[in-house]
Amino acid sequence: MSPHRPILEALDRVNSRPPGASSPIAVYDLDSTLFCTGPRNLAIARAFAEYRHQLRPFVDQLRPDHMGWNVMADLEALGFADKAILTELRHFWRATFFTDHFVKLDSVYPGAVELVKTVRSTGCLTFYLTGRDDPGMRQGTLEALEAGGFPLPGPDVVLRLKPTWEEEDLAFKTKVFDELQALGEVVLAFENEPANANRFLRAFPSATVVLHATIHAPDPEPLDPGVHQLQALSGPWVLATELS
Repeated sequence: MSPHRPILEALDRVNSRPPGASSPIAVYDLDSTLFCTGPRNLAIARAFAEYRHQLRPFVDQLRPDHMGWNVMADLEALGFADKAILTELRHFWRATFFTDHFVKLDSVYPGAVELVKTVRSTGCLTFYLTGRDDPGMRQGTLEALEAGGFPLPGPDVVLRLKPTWEEEDLAFKTKVFDELQALGEVVLAFENEPANANRFLRAFPSATVVLHATIHAPDPEPLDPGVHQLQALSGPWVLATELS
């Protein structure tokens, strides 16, 4: 079966919905789902290496599209073993990764914009649900969405960020489930974290939940067999968007 078939079938169901049916909703995570955080992590590592020159030969070997979930682990894999400097980098990373300035450096995964636009064209509400926090990352997120060519918040586009940086991502997202249910019917949901994808499927069992298999937190829980995996977001919607 084509990996894109579950998404296309979900869109067919949206297009054939009877009059008066609940409004369809498509939910998208941002980090490592629509956006690649590699460039952000690399920029942070380079900025820190300006202060700790021992890191430079290792940072110079990093490539944004081959970086994992943890830049410290990436450097250790290259042979950098100074634990004290890696601890300093971890503190620097935590102070900079979740900021407007650095979030704008993320790249867009191929096919992501076309996917979101195609789903939106069927009448789905676009709902960006992200673990980014509102106080520190809203402006940068808006600028990144606009620069990437994504639909921007408006009557049929919602951007929901955490109210505080400290709140745990999954706890925040599950709180939004009630809001989603009140808005209509979730027909599609895209995530990169297996735990989050599993919760979506349990909360919205009729939805097509897709795990974009990029990077995720260490020691993930087993993926529910009902969640569909997609290695890349490029699909038939790319050609359809180019021809429209």
